[in-house]
Amino acid sequence: MSQDFHDRLRSLVLAGSCVAFVATPTLGALIGEGEQTRRYDTVITPPDYAFAVWGPIFAGCLASTVVQCLPGGRSDPVSRRAGWPLIGAYAVNTAWSLAAQRDRFELTPYLLPVATACAAVAHIRLQGTRPRTGWASATPASTGLLLGWTALASTVNIAAGAVAAGTDRTAPRTVTASAIGLLAASAAVAAGVAVSRRGGTTLALASAWGLLTTAATRGRPRSIRLAAAAGATAIAAARSFAARTRP
Repeated sequence: MSQDFHDRLRSLVLAGSCVAFVATPTLGALIGEGEQTRRYDTVITPPDYAFAVWGPIFAGCLASTVVQCLPGGRSDPVSRRAGWPLIGAYAVNTAWSLAAQRDRFELTPYLLPVATACAAVAHIRLQGTRPRTGWASATPASTGLLLGWTALASTVNIAAGAVAAGTDRTAPRTVTASAIGLLAASAAVAAGVAVSRRGGTTLALASAWGLLTTAATRGRPRSIRLAAAAGATAIAAARSFAARTRP
């Protein structure tokens, strides 16, 4: 089969997966009860207003998909390198949303890390890929946003899965484990930001937003707020380092 056929096929699947990724949580909130995340609140869940970050994520991913599906974008190295991993990220995020809407939270701790891994693969592949057009730069930016938020959300979902299984979210052991998980996720994001040539700024912004809003939530344990603030500081330091050392 020709490369042109593969490009067209990838673009078609990418468009379908991205539409499902955006439409599933949006329509669920409009015509149903939406994602029942409040039932399994954790000490590291960001406040409600922090989830407004999905607006820029959805807009960026849609714009990136449109660019990749245009005749000139289908054959761009950016699309060829990152297209299939992004399809995986969009598809698994859609599955996560469906599980959350159907109150199947026992599945979410497994689904979101997979979606995050797919986004991470796309982000890594984009580091060594030079886009042919300026519009193609939308893909590293939107991928960074998606990865930055879902990396943090994966940790939250693991904690939510434990709560769904009956764990006391305010027990000292649970709070300690949650703080450690938050610091580990922050360290991973900071490392990614430090070595990123493309999409590092949006990667940092998405994660730091979630961490800072958590740190500012008075109802959370002090250790969680301190861990969130420390994580955001580490990510900011990594972005500063990257800005100084990379052209």
